[in-house]
Amino acid sequence: MKARMRFHAVAAGIILAALSVCPPQARAAELEAVTLPGTGDSQDLLRALAQSYAAQYPGRQVTVPNSIGSDGGVRVVGTEESPIGRVSRLPNAAEVAKYGEFKYLEFARVPVAFVVSRETGVRDLSQQQICDIFSGRVTNWKEVGGHDLLIDVQGRPDGSNLQTIRKNLRCFAELQVTPKAHFNEHNADLVASMKTFRGAIGFMPLSEVVLHGYQAVTLDGTPATASAYPLGIGLGFVHRDELSPGTRAFLDYVETEPARDIMRKTGHVPVTK
Repeated sequence: MKARMRFHAVAAGIILAALSVCPPQARAAELEAVTLPGTGDSQDLLRALAQSYAAQYPGRQVTVPNSIGSDGGVRVVGTEESPIGRVSRLPNAAEVAKYGEFKYLEFARVPVAFVVSRETGVRDLSQQQICDIFSGRVTNWKEVGGHDLLIDVQGRPDGSNLQTIRKNLRCFAELQVTPKAHFNEHNADLVASMKTFRGAIGFMPLSEVVLHGYQAVTLDGTPATASAYPLGIGLGFVHRDELSPGTRAFLDYVETEPARDIMRKTGHVPVTK
């Protein structure tokens, strides 16, 4: 709860600063309410952007529901339950075969960071050490320069975060995560686990690390904020038909400098078109 308050406090400060330069419209054009279902990777960011948008354009409403994953974001568009879905990956071949072609719009990128509990005593890990830990070959933090503490690997489903790691860390490409790993279905589950397990290690978007004040390790000495950092995912939307005026208006706002400032302050990298 405190972490969410910190995130929204940062966003609120940016919003007030933006409004001092760009005051709210006297009367916002009447547009339909917009709902953006899908991945949890962009959930908090889009909620902050929706808050900023509503402050600048009173009367316009954008709702960002709780996560149903990128799979859900693609599915609700494919089944026409929603005209748009938020995703952190492109639709795969099976989804395209099932539903047809999708249009994809990317608006930001976010690094995928490895996080450890502070009790581990570790600040940097090599790629090989990461693989040895997640495979179960290394089971105690003292084996990689940390404290004498058992490692609690936190597993995730084969979503965008794990796919990015497999694609960019050679030793992780075919790695089988230890069966002793504690499985976390969603980012929110991992957030809770990192508070519970003393020897925990997991991976999550850098935005979640910033939001919750977790400790991200450097990877071969490279921090997740560096341009040379090898792991990152795209945040975007999928749709099939033409976007409605309300949705188009919000996506236009997402490309403005006040919106981009919110992205930067919360650990995201705005996409330049």
